[in-house]
Formats: sequence, C-alpha cells, structure tokens
Amino acid sequence: MDQDGKFPNNIVSDQFVPYIEASEIESIIESLAHTISQKYKGEDLVLIGPLKGSCLFLSDLAKRIKNVKVYIDFVNLSAVGRSKESNGTIILSKDIQTNVMDKNILIVEEVIDTGRALYFLKNRLVQANPSSIEIITLFDKPYKRAVPIKADYIGKQIDDQFIVGYGLDLDQYCRNFSNVYYLKYPN
Repeated sequence: MDQDGKFPNNIVSDQFVPYIEASEIESIIESLAHTISQKYKGEDLVLIGPLKGSCLFLSDLAKRIKNVKVYIDFVNLSAVGRSKESNGTIILSKDIQTNVMDKNILIVEEVIDTGRALYFLKNRLVQANPSSIEIITLFDKPYKRAVPIKADYIGKQIDDQFIVGYGLDLDQYCRNFSNVYYLKYPN
C-alpha cells in the first residue's frame, strides 16, 4: 500500500515498488547525526546541501546534530550536455553565501551516483581554504561512479536503481514522499 498517497497522475504508480520505509530512513539519519555530533562536538560545522534533493535529508540531519554550532547553506548545480560518453559541463547557478575559510564543511547529499557534480563542488570548496571538507550521503550507488570521489559517511549503499521519494524526484514530483520507491521498469 502506498503510504504516501497517490502518485501524480502522469506517473503510473504500479511501476514503482516500495524500497525503503520512512522508519528505516529515520534510523539511518539518527545514527549518522550521532556520528557527526561526536566528531564535531564543540566545533563549527557548515552543512552545504546541493539543491533540491538534499533539502529533506539536510533538514532532518541538522535537527539531530547535538553540541555542534551548525551553519546551513545551499548550492544549485546542474549538468549540461551530459551523456554516457561525455562528462558534460557543471553549471553553478547558486553559490554558498557563508564564509567557509577555516571552518569545517560537510557536504550533505541525498544520493551519490556518478559523483560528477559532487566532485566539482568539493574541488570548488577546497579553494575557499576550509579547515576540513567531508561528504555525507544518505544513499550511495558506488557502481555508478564516473569520477574518483566517495563519501566519508554513508547511510545505506543501494543497488543501481532509479529511486524517488524523500527528496528524490521524477520530473520534480515525489520529493515529498516519506518512503523511497524504485522504478520497476526501465525509463
């Protein structure tokens, strides 16, 4: 049963299979937040979320981090001209506003697949001379990696499936679903 309600009319719901329930996501986030709280206890930490997918994860993670001075900022990245044969061009349409020099940065991703945009973002942030840069992801698809980048903190490694829900979208729909679903049939 679809606990999140109906899929949008232009999405055939029987193509999507329940994959990860909200309770499991909450448990993963609680564990990740505890680890981050211990690591950065008493320090400043800038959470940077690539829009739009990271919003829910970043929000839930930030609420659970304890004894850390947390700053939140966002970037908006998009890939243009990307194909299997081409790396494409990464466009930065919204940059961070926070001064990150000598601060700890935690890039908060909902899912890492090819890693191209994340690789671009991390290399860009290094130029701002932060104290540290780490990456946390709720879901990781290491088999899709096209560049040499990996997360420091991984919530759950998943198979190479197209997933929606909990911030992940299909044509901008499904981000608000509490559960995560995977597409049964290829696009």
